[in-house]
Amino acid sequence: MQYDEIVSAGMAALEAAGAAKFLNTASETGAQARLNRAYMDAITFETRLIGSRPASTEINLFGARLRTPVIASSLSQSLVLDHLSWDEPYLLQIASGLADAGSAMMTGMVSEDELASIIACGAPVIHIVKPYQDEDAIARSLDAASRLGCIAVGMDIEAVYQLHAPGERPGSEYLEHKTEQQLEQYIRSTRLPFVVKGVLSEADAAAAVAHGAAGVMVSQHGGESIDYAVPVLKALPHARRAAGSATVLVDTGFMRGSDILKALALGADAVGVATLLLIACAAAGRSGVREMMNRLGEEIARNLSLMGCATPLDARQATLHVVATR
Repeated sequence: MQYDEIVSAGMAALEAAGAAKFLNTASETGAQARLNRAYMDAITFETRLIGSRPASTEINLFGARLRTPVIASSLSQSLVLDHLSWDEPYLLQIASGLADAGSAMMTGMVSEDELASIIACGAPVIHIVKPYQDEDAIARSLDAASRLGCIAVGMDIEAVYQLHAPGERPGSEYLEHKTEQQLEQYIRSTRLPFVVKGVLSEADAAAAVAHGAAGVMVSQHGGESIDYAVPVLKALPHARRAAGSATVLVDTGFMRGSDILKALALGADAVGVATLLLIACAAAGRSGVREMMNRLGEEIARNLSLMGCATPLDARQATLHVVATR
């Protein structure tokens, strides 16, 4: 299946189930999604064709070799896919499709048994923990990630406020703000590399690394962060500078290989996608996820070569331009 066929089939299935509306949740005005997309679209590439050659898309992420610099962003049970019927749990179909494509999966709110089943599918897993009020729940989640074989673990710091309804941002009763001292304690409590997810500023990236994080993830929580949030590709270079040699990931709003390539050029080590994988899973389950990842990888490889880049890391030497937007 080609990219457009996957998206078309997936959206048709979601529309038929009345679930497509859950793809576009946002805060208050929804401006962050619109501004994020506009900024992403405003970035353009220069080509370098003379002397170019076919590019490799392989990367190493926390010791795992991946075929492309694209991973599944933090996934747990989803209102989007809960409305469809499944012979096998959809999280396992997504995990299996990612394993087929040589990619990795980030998990969110899943039980220990679910986490074990996801890991058994074969894709490397980064387990992202919510900032629970229950400190024992955090400790159990971090311990499970280590025991079960995750390649990294982390915390979703922007999840303190959960979206209950458009325009309403009440604090969730089971989450709470964490102090810097608590964050450092979590980082020190695990042997795994620790990723702080939800960074949108140089200050937070610097603080995360100062407290021992091995990586940061620039993210708007899929558009559910603060209204009028800074576009992730605008925040990304600042986070990259502050993070130094730490791993820098990014998600929110990436839809094509060219979007992902812009993030690589601006300093990301890997890019997370979630909405695309929900659509792909709705289209054809495991095979839909595999084919979506393969199509993204092909787009990245072609465009890397057109820019004269042999690897994803070389993309940081690419020349970008920002065009005026209305």
